[in-house]
Amino acid sequence: HDAVALTDRTEVRPVYVIGGGPGGLATAAALRARGVRAVVLEKSDRVGASWRGHYDRLHLHTTRRWSALPGLKMPRKFGRWVGRDDVVRYLEKYTEHHELEVVTGVEVTRVDPAPDGSGDWQLTATGGRVLRGRAVVVATGFNHTPRIP
Repeated sequence: HDAVALTDRTEVRPVYVIGGGPGGLATAAALRARGVRAVVLEKSDRVGASWRGHYDRLHLHTTRRWSALPGLKMPRKFGRWVGRDDVVRYLEKYTEHHELEVVTGVEVTRVDPAPDGSGDWQLTATGGRVLRGRAVVVATGFNHTPRIP
């Protein structure tokens, strides 16, 4: 997807979710389930980027049952204590299962109220892109230091 083209559609402006980790994906799935168009903006080339960079033997500190995101159980084959690679696979499957709209390679550098006073939000992103959404969710995660606009 091209993030610039997302704002050219005639439909209602989307809710932009910044971050393609567990929190961002779960938020987008919840919005989609309620009929709200949610577009996940992920700065890396794939969802779950922060998980991919963790050490090889990392396992969740909570069991599989309590670690699943809403709407999709983690497979039993992942074992009781889910490892890093299985978490990544799960996030990819979660994205597919919920048919989430994810745009990769887009880093949002600024979020401001839309200048026309409409109540929308204006996002400035890489490549000089300017996106406009009716709401914004910042889900950049624990392992990221946000740049507060």
